[in-house]
Amino acid sequence: IYLFSYLAFLFVSTVILFYFFLANLKMYFLFTFLKVFCLILPIILAIAFFTLMERKILGAIQRRRGPNVVGLWGAGQAFADAGKLLFKETLVPSSSNFIIFLLAPIFTLILSLLSWAVIPVGAALVANLNVGILFIFATSSLSVHGIIMSGWSSNSRYAFLGALRAAAQMIAYEVSLALTIMPVFILAGSLNLVEIV
Repeated sequence: IYLFSYLAFLFVSTVILFYFFLANLKMYFLFTFLKVFCLILPIILAIAFFTLMERKILGAIQRRRGPNVVGLWGAGQAFADAGKLLFKETLVPSSSNFIIFLLAPIFTLILSLLSWAVIPVGAALVANLNVGILFIFATSSLSVHGIIMSGWSSNSRYAFLGALRAAAQMIAYEVSLALTIMPVFILAGSLNLVEIV
């Protein structure tokens, strides 16, 4: 009887501890998801409204009206463009590798948004890495693979040559960016962006 009650106590205590551990783990993932959402949403909205501002300025330069139909002063144009982009028919070349062709832009978008995780933007800092600058360089250099994947998966020589040219241009810009940022972290004595800022 004592052995049975001891095993029952161990089982119940293990279940309770596991339940609290799972609850804390769920809260941790929920909190991390909220931090990522609070970081990415302003970035995407800023990109949308910078595009709107660019279109309005280009309209003024060319002496024509810019986007002014959707919403108040054209403010809904960014959301209309996003909706058009999401619901547009996807044209996939018949001889392409379908899965890689659709995953390549998603891969590139995820990598471009992933580098924002280590940039200290108030309380929305997702990851405080000691090698934050190297993480940004790594994610930006991995995005070259998304461009190569999209060109290769289309199974067209011209698309693949265009992807190779774009990859060469991205690598060239990364080298000059690395040489520009190098004096900053040498003088700061750290690769952690929180300490540099």
